[in-house]
Amino acid sequence: MMFFPSQLEEASGRFQAKFLLACLSSGFEPTVVYAAAAQLQLVNLYRAMGPNRNDCLGACITGAAAIELVARTKPGILMMVDDLPDYSLVDLISQARKVHPGLRTLALITKLDAFDSGAGLPIIVADQDLLAHPQTITLMSMAVVTNTKYHSPSIQKRLKELGQRPSGYAEDLFHLSLREQQLLEAYALGLSNKETAERLGLTVRTVQTYSTNLLQKLGVNNRQKALRRAIGLGYKALLRGADSTP
Repeated sequence: MMFFPSQLEEASGRFQAKFLLACLSSGFEPTVVYAAAAQLQLVNLYRAMGPNRNDCLGACITGAAAIELVARTKPGILMMVDDLPDYSLVDLISQARKVHPGLRTLALITKLDAFDSGAGLPIIVADQDLLAHPQTITLMSMAVVTNTKYHSPSIQKRLKELGQRPSGYAEDLFHLSLREQQLLEAYALGLSNKETAERLGLTVRTVQTYSTNLLQKLGVNNRQKALRRAIGLGYKALLRGADSTP
């Protein structure tokens, strides 16, 4: 599979700004500890942070070292790769949360054929989806910031092959239009109604109407709850209306 520069930009270049704005709007501190056996993987994760690398509190090549670092630095996020020599991802999350209960975790799966369970892993992303499905990064970051569950497309497919249903998903409940997806992204970015209107080329009143309808559709009464609800409905529900008209 080939990827052109524009696709690489969409998958990585826009992520940093979206993620940091979402963190700012929610008050979440995006400090991170990385855990991966492959040093090249660690370097790539570090570089992906862009200019704000001060948020990186360290990196480890074993699970034991990651637990020790989490206990000492109390990061907001532990980002793990499935190549650690001493801990499974599930066991690592369990132990890391014992020393830092407020920790949020993100599991990156590089060996999809060997992946056999999503139990205990709230946010699971297949490495191949980061480029093949550019929306993955936006949805992944929204899930981290709102502290909810997310499984990327290849993970969902793999779990279905194994006869497992991704936890926290309720597909086919309703459709979200392109405009509604755009509103959710604006929520994640912390944009005001005026900023959203300028971004989408609408009037403020129209944005307010769309927003009221979206909150009612999701059965919630504020933006943060809307993000949590939408992530809980899963990747397919969020993207189902992508090609439809607003």
